[in-house]
This record gives sequence, structure tokens and C-alpha cells, in this order.
Amino acid sequence: MWFGSRVRSARAPNGRAFETKSIFEVRAGSKGSYGVLKKAKFLVVCRGKPRGVVMSSSKAISVELSATERTALSALKDLSNRDLWSSAVVANAGRRKATAHLVAHLAEIDRRELVYDEGYSSMYDFCVRGLGMSEGTAYRSIAGARAALSFPVVLTLLADGSLHLSGLSLLAPRLTQDNHTALLKQAAGKSSAGIRVVLARWFPKPDVPDQVKPLRTGGKGPAPGVEPLSEGRFEVHFSAGASLKAKLEHAQNLMSHVSRELEVVIERALDALIRELERKRWGKTDKPRRSRGTKPGEPGRAARREVYERDGAQCCFVSESGVRCTAKAYLQYDHIEATGIGGSDGASNGRVYCRSHNLNAAKKTFGREYVEEKIRLRQRRRSDTEDTGDTTDAEDTDAREKQDKLLLALTTQGFKKGEAKKATEKLAAEARSLSLEELLRRALALLVPR
Repeated sequence: MWFGSRVRSARAPNGRAFETKSIFEVRAGSKGSYGVLKKAKFLVVCRGKPRGVVMSSSKAISVELSATERTALSALKDLSNRDLWSSAVVANAGRRKATAHLVAHLAEIDRRELVYDEGYSSMYDFCVRGLGMSEGTAYRSIAGARAALSFPVVLTLLADGSLHLSGLSLLAPRLTQDNHTALLKQAAGKSSAGIRVVLARWFPKPDVPDQVKPLRTGGKGPAPGVEPLSEGRFEVHFSAGASLKAKLEHAQNLMSHVSRELEVVIERALDALIRELERKRWGKTDKPRRSRGTKPGEPGRAARREVYERDGAQCCFVSESGVRCTAKAYLQYDHIEATGIGGSDGASNGRVYCRSHNLNAAKKTFGREYVEEKIRLRQRRRSDTEDTGDTTDAEDTDAREKQDKLLLALTTQGFKKGEAKKATEKLAAEARSLSLEELLRRALALLVPR
């Protein structure tokens, strides 16, 4: 490890000399232009402002520090939303081309076996130690490079975005002169999960037998997951506790007159669970009943059921360019026009949004500051409940909901947030006994004195 300042040269561990202007020692955990460094000490050798060298005990990497790069984030802040989006698309296209370019270089380096002359024991050693790749990136890059030696067309697919490096590493062991054209065509544009399905279709595996086996104490089982075996067939594996194992065996015994196979038992159980959850959350049922009415701001079962079925159990947000959100998890019922500003609870004013798009819509309607304050209040209440171990009674919950709705009503009518908050706090003690309408009348009397 070397240190000092205002010297003319420094020598890296590999004997290579670098001209320098200043040398700084950056220790683990310190913050600087390179973020937080952990686990190792680094020496940053800067040649003036525009160039630098980052060195560790095992490598020296040249780093460009141009004025443009130092102010990149500042420049992006001046772009409009549409220009920023377009710029990101262009940057991604450049990334794809750069990936293809690097893979081509690795392929030729591998063909010439240059890594041994440069002091590395393998291509993997060169990618990790010499190029600073992560272990996974090194594996995928080498697999792609070796596939490119036999099938150069993959470089074109990488460059135009039809194929990504993770997908190519999955395909590489299966590519042959006979199948590569058709296989690459079917894999184009698919995610890694989609490519695994394509491979299972081309190279089917037999079904795996049902297995429930104990793990050693402290042992680590296989990561949970779903792996395709063949067309329409998958292997599902996960770890479970003794309680789930006992329930599974009990269900198998109860189902023994039909089938004890895990696939049949679990599918029947999931059918029942899905029916129950859709009924509770979205009012879905085979025999709908007439609604007995709900509180203002809460859509009825019929409205929730209609909206859920209409939007196809998926977030219905569609961008200006026609891209629909594909989220099917963390779905929420959202009012198109918020009830706080006059929106109805009917199905025509409802839609299914994922949590992210629902939150984004709320920020656009009520303002980021107001929504974030609501989230902080909710988190604080949850934290207080966990600390005391007590469950807030129904009256307290109802009173707080009234206060929240009162604050929302006042701010949407044009009152400043600070004034509305003070009025709401003054009426906090009466929130249990008074209706929301009466609270609003009293708040207006406080804010607009006669």
C-alpha cells in the first residue's frame, strides 16, 4: 500500500508505472466519488481532474473522469420526462452494442489463448481478476464468447437486443449446427424464464417423483423455484417446516380416495385458497348477492367484482405510448376520480392498479408531500402498536380515519396544509363522537370565522 501527495510517479504491484499528480488513500467504509468501499483498501491515483487510476493489491484499472461524466446527473435533471426516457433507450442500445463488442473480444482472446501469456490461469480468472467482472457475469460472458466462435450470428442478436447475455449462456450448451437457427429464433425477445421454457420444449426431461425429505440440522436445501421439465410440465421445489409437512400428509390422507399425488393435492388446495382470497378481496363469487351498502369511499362487492373481472386481474395502467403494466401482484382497487374530490364508488369510477401505479396516481392528485406524510403517519401507528403490543380498538381507528378524511377534505378545498392540520388536531378529541360531516362544519367554522 502506498500513499503520499504531489508526486510524479507511482508503481503498481505488477510493476507498471503511472504518472500522477496526487495520490489518496481511501479506506474501507469511507465515502467519496466512488461510493462506499468495503472489504479492501484502495489507492486512488489521479492525474489531474480528467483522468484517474483505481488500484488494489491485485489490479490497476484506468478510470475516465471527464467533466461530462462528473456532471452527468446534473445534465439529466434538465431534461424533460420524454427526453429523459428517450435518452435512456438510446443509452441501453449503446450498452447492448458494447456487450456484443466485448463478447467478440473475449471470443478472439479465448481462441488465441492470450490469457496465459498475460498471467491468468483461465478465461474465468481473467474476467474476474483482470476485468473486474462478478463471478456470474464472467460465467455468462465466457459462455457467450465461446458460442460466438461457433455461431457468430449471436453477436448480431446481442447487439440489436433480440438476445441477452443471460439467455445466450442458457442456450450455448444446446446450440448445434443443425438447430441453432430455429432455436435462436424461438428464443429471441424472451426473458431467461421464457428461454428455459423453450429449452424444455426442445429438450424435455421426465417428471420428477414426489419427494419430501428432511434436511440436516443447519443444512441448506435447494433454493425454492419452478423449473420447466417439458411442454406444460414443471418441477416445483421449496423447503418447509414440520407443521406444513404434517398438514400435507393429512391432506393426502383425506384425498386418498381420489389421489395421494402431491400435484393433485396441492392443486386442489390452491383452488380453494384462490376462491377464498378472490371472494374476500374482490367480491368474486359464483352466486352474487345484492349489496347491503358500504361506507362512503369503500366500493361495494359488486363494484369490486366487476372491476376485477373487467381488468383481467391485472394492473390496467397504460402509458401514453400504449404500454400496459403487466403486474398481477400487490393489486389494489383505485378510484379514477378520488372520492375526496367528489368521485363515486361505482364500478365506472374504479380500476385495478398495482401498488406502484396507485401510489403514483395519488401523488399526482394530492401532491407528493401529502401522500408521503400519510405514509409516515401509517408507519408510525404500526410501529407504536408493535412497541406496546396492544391492538388499537375500533373507536380509535375510526376516529383517526375521520381525521385523515377531514384533513384531505380541507386541503382539497384550498386551505393550506398547516392551517388544515391545526384545525384537525383541535377537533381530535371530538372525532370519536361526531360524524365526518359535523367535523367538517366545525373545522370550517374555525378556519373561516364570521
